[in-house]
Amino acid sequence: MAKTRADITHNGRLKRYPDGSFELMAASAAVFKEPGWELSDKWDALPKKREVGPPKAESRARAMRRARAQVRDLALCNEFRWFVTLTLDREKIDRYDMRQITKRLNAWLSNQVRRRGLRYILVPERHKDGAIHFHGFFSDALEAVPSGHRDGAGHMIFNLPRWNLGFTAAIEIYGEYARAVSYVCKYIGKQGDKPGGRWYYSGGELARPETELADIASH
Repeated sequence: MAKTRADITHNGRLKRYPDGSFELMAASAAVFKEPGWELSDKWDALPKKREVGPPKAESRARAMRRARAQVRDLALCNEFRWFVTLTLDREKIDRYDMRQITKRLNAWLSNQVRRRGLRYILVPERHKDGAIHFHGFFSDALEAVPSGHRDGAGHMIFNLPRWNLGFTAAIEIYGEYARAVSYVCKYIGKQGDKPGGRWYYSGGELARPETELADIASH
């Protein structure tokens, strides 16, 4: 017998992370759907009344929250060494042309993943003049050399010579890791938009949290 909506949707979701922590979400309705199933009962086959979607601003805010949650999941499930800032050299690339930037960035990232096993998360951000740069996490896959400069807390700032589209600043992640993750997540939608239609970029062999769905009784 084909499974119905009631069989494959649940109102609770539990995420487990490698450090033993977990996140439990409980909804007032069955909104979490098991992967790999099609809703095939007769009710779901009937045409649905078209509903008016949420206002554009609300929809964008919801998408931004989802993106932040996804980045948080990736960051908590993978070991990253560097907090990085990648900027673009105007002599090498148009820093305002997101289409060109995305094409060149993806090519460079794919090369580093294939050749050196890089794992990464990057969030695009605009300078005040509209030029693009990136913040995020890199694994310990690329050569790093001391820049001779330190950050405000006294930690050495490194450069990544393999970045060939501009300039780099890499700092070894220190202190409470979860705070560093929250810091990167705040860059998502910081200026109210997603440059080039992407909230973030991620790649390499990235683990994700173990997820369980359940029905949670309400009281």
